[in-house]
Amino acid sequence: MAMKSTTVRILQLLDDPQGLEALYRQDPEAFRESLDEASRVEPDSATLRVWRARFELRESGHGAEWRNKLGVAIAIAVVFGAFIRLPALWLDGGWYYPRLTPSWVIMALVTYFWIERRDRWSLVAGLSLALVAIVYVRLLPAYSDSVVMALIHLPIVFWAFLGLVFMGRSWRDADSRVRFVRYNGELVVLASLVALGGIAFSGVTIALFKLVAETTEKWYFENVAVFGAAAVPVAGTYLYDAVFNRHTGIAAALARIFSPLFLAMAVIYLIVAFVGGKNPFIDRSFLITFNGLLLLVLGISVFSIVERTEESHVQLFDFINLALVVVTLLIDAIALSAILFRIASFGFTPNRITVLGANLVIILHLAWICLTYVALLRRRVGFAAMRLVVGSYLPVYCVWAAVVTFLLPVIFRFA
Repeated sequence: MAMKSTTVRILQLLDDPQGLEALYRQDPEAFRESLDEASRVEPDSATLRVWRARFELRESGHGAEWRNKLGVAIAIAVVFGAFIRLPALWLDGGWYYPRLTPSWVIMALVTYFWIERRDRWSLVAGLSLALVAIVYVRLLPAYSDSVVMALIHLPIVFWAFLGLVFMGRSWRDADSRVRFVRYNGELVVLASLVALGGIAFSGVTIALFKLVAETTEKWYFENVAVFGAAAVPVAGTYLYDAVFNRHTGIAAALARIFSPLFLAMAVIYLIVAFVGGKNPFIDRSFLITFNGLLLLVLGISVFSIVERTEESHVQLFDFINLALVVVTLLIDAIALSAILFRIASFGFTPNRITVLGANLVIILHLAWICLTYVALLRRRVGFAAMRLVVGSYLPVYCVWAAVVTFLLPVIFRFA
């Protein structure tokens, strides 16, 4: 009987470790199936014995590892779901949920990664941050512009702490920060899939129980759906960590798909908007749309970069991404001019200061990305420099979020 083509290739690459690894990554299932056949042909091959041991150890250990981590994930989701829900029994939900729920959800992810390392410093820092956040939001007065801006940016402060726990002692390393950025992109994709499943389950559950109880919908959302706020990101993190072994590449693949689409959309949007007489200097909604587009493009650019390695080659996609960054810089420059115009015309407000600062932070990052991309395409730097651009700039976003959270309300006297 003729051997499988994959078996033939395995036998041809016995003295080429890199070639075998590349063959395995092309089709892992075909490689596994052909490995036994290749071992029968070359039973004395040390290379094939190493590969067999690799698969046997992985398969024997994965089941127990998955079960252990699944139990941890379920426990964290239940504990933090209760932690989110129980205070609302005696506190006003309209006051409590917007102020602290996003931060507690992020702390659930912090707990997931802390259990892996169990550093004393991160435990003390996490408890201290949680205590400071509780006291701080308790002291904040009723909703005002500066208070709303502070509450929007408070989860970013917790996100920065999540990054520290995720990276551990290597938090100063740019590549470690890039891995954290990659985790965030993949978490968005995986958590969205989990959320869609949860929505479908909730819809069916409510529809069934409404046949026997009229108050099912209200009770379900007040008690069960709240646990989903903690469960969805934890479930996405579990999939990323235990199931996909901390790498799926989905976010980067989506970024590659949507980069040309967003480039075309951004160019057409600018043309249609200005031909139609839209003016960001006087049209507030148009300015908000500009800033939303800015954040989307920044995310696409970053997630497309974090998957590239020093061995990666320049592709057509890189030219598209550079063009997208250039167009976005133009959009950000227009938005920045409009914000300055509104400040000069109507004065300083917490919202305008926050948007101004965010635009300055983002435009500087995009300009750095753009310059490095140009150097990359001219073969003056490699993809390591691109990854450095992403990783080195993360603290700037964290510092700005802390300023908005803790200083902006004080500067504007909580107005």
